[in-house]
Amino acid sequence: MTQPPPPPDDTWPASDDPTVISQHEVVTGPPPPVGPPPDRRIGAGLLLGIGAVALVAVAILLAYLLTHRHKDSPATTTVTTAALTTTARTTTPTAAKVAVPHFVGMKEADALVRAGQVGLQPKEVFKTDRKTPGIVLSQAPATAASVAKGSVVTLIVGKAPTTATTPTPTTTAATTTTGATTTTQSTTTTAPAPQPTSATMPDVSGQKEAGAAQALNQAGILTSLVFIPGSDPLGTVQSQAKAAGATVPYHAHVQINISKGPNAATDEQVPDVVGKTLTDAVSAMNGAHLRLIYVKLPVTSRTQAGKVVQQSPLGGGQAPQNAQVLVYLGAYRVG
Repeated sequence: MTQPPPPPDDTWPASDDPTVISQHEVVTGPPPPVGPPPDRRIGAGLLLGIGAVALVAVAILLAYLLTHRHKDSPATTTVTTAALTTTARTTTPTAAKVAVPHFVGMKEADALVRAGQVGLQPKEVFKTDRKTPGIVLSQAPATAASVAKGSVVTLIVGKAPTTATTPTPTTTAATTTTGATTTTQSTTTTAPAPQPTSATMPDVSGQKEAGAAQALNQAGILTSLVFIPGSDPLGTVQSQAKAAGATVPYHAHVQINISKGPNAATDEQVPDVVGKTLTDAVSAMNGAHLRLIYVKLPVTSRTQAGKVVQQSPLGGGQAPQNAQVLVYLGAYRVG
């Protein structure tokens, strides 16, 4: 009987090849019993430790709150009190009060300047008085009365009676001798025109100080300067004591209020330059951080010519730094 040829080496293995399937013995029967689950409970010692840590944390927190509560309370009270005090002071300012000076018997110019120095607004009323022209006769409010700063004080000022005069021609005789002949010639001259007795107040509100002083001088009025707080630039006229068109005695002093400027500088003491030459007066003003303006005032004494005969503000008064002080320079006039 002939044997079949062996299979080639590159053929797929047969299903019963022991290298393809490994047979295992299958054991039948009930499954093994399952053991108890692992113990995941927290131990009593660990719980006690956590409780102790929590108690310590609570104790520290309470101690912090108790100690800091007492420290913060006074500071809060102090700040609140300070705030309330500041508010009360801001909302209830105290009005400034001044005592009314004694004006009776003072010269008109001095009284006007003095009123401005203490912060009062002078109102002049002129009364004919032969004995004391240019002198304050009475005042209201009375001396030493306590009034609010900026109040009006009425000054009754004496003035000379109004008289009208007519120039009187003067005749002089001049004799000329020529040899044996004598000739007499008559020359007629007219006396100088009399000084006016009254002046009309111009409107100088809003003008610069120098222009206002010149306008008043041309009208026959002497200027009294008083510096007051104001929003206009330094040297601007804020108001005038007499309304435009009012009639006042010739060469009467009329007050005009001058702005200190929006950024008021420190007040300087005005030096007394009456009797000084213009050059010396300028030097003195510059040394006091002030400036000088001047107008001419007729004088009948040669010794006063070219010298300061009046000034405003007066020597010893106050004016803001770089302000202009007005002086009257004597101009000699014959007759």
